[in-house]
Amino acid sequence: MYIICALLLLNVLVIAHEGGHFWAARLCGIEVEEYAVGMGPLLFQRVTKRNTKISLRLFPIGGYCMFYDEDTDGDSELSFNRKPAWKRLITVLSGPGMNFLVAFLAIVIYLSAFGLNSTVNRVAAVEPNAAQAGLLVGDTITAVNGQKTSSAADISSAIMQSEGEAITLTVDRKGEEQTLSISPFFDSELDRWRVGFTFGQERVRLSLLKSIPFSVSYNMESATVIVDTLRGLITRGDGVDEVTGPVGTVYVISEVTKEGGIDIVFELLVLISVNLGIMNLLPIPGLDGSRILFLLVEMIRRKPINRELEGRIHMIGFALLMALMFLLTYKDILRISTGFFGR
Repeated sequence: MYIICALLLLNVLVIAHEGGHFWAARLCGIEVEEYAVGMGPLLFQRVTKRNTKISLRLFPIGGYCMFYDEDTDGDSELSFNRKPAWKRLITVLSGPGMNFLVAFLAIVIYLSAFGLNSTVNRVAAVEPNAAQAGLLVGDTITAVNGQKTSSAADISSAIMQSEGEAITLTVDRKGEEQTLSISPFFDSELDRWRVGFTFGQERVRLSLLKSIPFSVSYNMESATVIVDTLRGLITRGDGVDEVTGPVGTVYVISEVTKEGGIDIVFELLVLISVNLGIMNLLPIPGLDGSRILFLLVEMIRRKPINRELEGRIHMIGFALLMALMFLLTYKDILRISTGFFGR
């Protein structure tokens, strides 16, 4: 069950990525020869009115969007390289761009539909000091020292800044307002002043006006973490033993999903989608980043690099990437069989 969910999650991101190439190509007047979900032997194929092959292939990891004569100087009007360079650039960029868009929309939808666990100004538990002052579980704190507030952070800040002087808490108790005087005590373990109660947690849904900037910030932070991790991997070899292939990725997703439910599914969706977007922008032969680099050089020089040379570079890069995937898959299987991922 969880393996199927993990495969579905990965394939949603692959479909989105290749769909970005596909729809950008259509908008730019570039014909697509084949749009495939999965890799390997063909399971199902349908040909559209525009002669695009929509394919489903055996292995449910990966996919591709193939253009006519994309690595050669074909004579046909359908040939990818006969289209203006800027249109080809938009088409190639739209794959990683779609991954970033999916990550952005996933957070917006999640916050709007499910919300975040937020600390609220309702008392969830009381310790002896607060209990002796009359504070009860369920009280909603509405003011501190006469200053109205509904922010748990502001209430905590006022208590910490009291320096031990008695504070007045105004609470709403079943619709009735109560005023309590409490003397804070210093907690040496936490190194701060406290009065002895715990705030409650509630899931709060955010409006679009709040969820959009939150999503942008969250995804920027995720991208920064991924870039820093890649930099450490490339320059210092940090985490090289922890790099996983498709099998390991699916296994880890399925295991984590068992514990976290819908929250972790959305978090993984965003993290993997941003990761796919960034990885595909790297100038590695066989990835979108390499094609982007060749297109930028072509636009600067106003003439392409030798198509056959470019095609060979992409082909060699793709072959090396496939070899790396097979190697990582082999290592993933060994790790799963030896319990490495459970450590």
